[in-house]
Amino acid sequence: LLSRRQRQMCIRDRICFICCIIAAVEEQKRGQRGEEKVYDTLEKLDGHKAMIRNCYLPTQRGDTTEVDLVLIHESGIYVIESKNYSGWIFGSDSRREWTQTFPKGNGETTKYKFYNPILQNGTHIKEIQRILGEKRNNIYSYVVFGDDCELMNVQWNENECHVLKRRELLQNVKQNAVAHGRVLSNEAIDSYCQKLFSYTQVSKEQKQEHIHNIDCLLYTSPSPRD
Repeated sequence: LLSRRQRQMCIRDRICFICCIIAAVEEQKRGQRGEEKVYDTLEKLDGHKAMIRNCYLPTQRGDTTEVDLVLIHESGIYVIESKNYSGWIFGSDSRREWTQTFPKGNGETTKYKFYNPILQNGTHIKEIQRILGEKRNNIYSYVVFGDDCELMNVQWNENECHVLKRRELLQNVKQNAVAHGRVLSNEAIDSYCQKLFSYTQVSKEQKQEHIHNIDCLLYTSPSPRD
């Protein structure tokens, strides 16, 4: 028989486990809401376009990488990594991990690590180029944070990627479209859309395997994934 102390420890562990499950579900919902808001924002973009959400692309490592959203527009292909985070965000394009920070008061903070979203999106772009056979420079990397966060000392090469808040997204994409002009025909847009759409049709088992692989990669991250 378990002692009273052991029973209390078992109850505590079960409560902690349930709380972690609830927190994970809530963070997943928050991430999905962020992706939906990005989608709704880009729906307002003029010109011929197609958008695809949640592509599970096979990598040359043998696993999969999930792309939150791909916008295929007449001005090019926009590969978007959505991070619907709050708090203060610190990071640079050269660091493997970025930091999400929440002030606790009295000068103290709570910090969480997450994988560099620029590197993450770089993998997405590499696999999209391989699948589509598209090697031209009309593929753009966008890392889009939620409007509730503050980007604190975030550093990146503006010639290689865009890191911004959701409220800045539409105007930035419009400016990019004007700067580059039309580079894709309607036929090319539709063809690329058909190729990528097949990678959204995955089973629950494949999605769970992907989540497991992400957990192995982001070993320090209790923050919302993808």
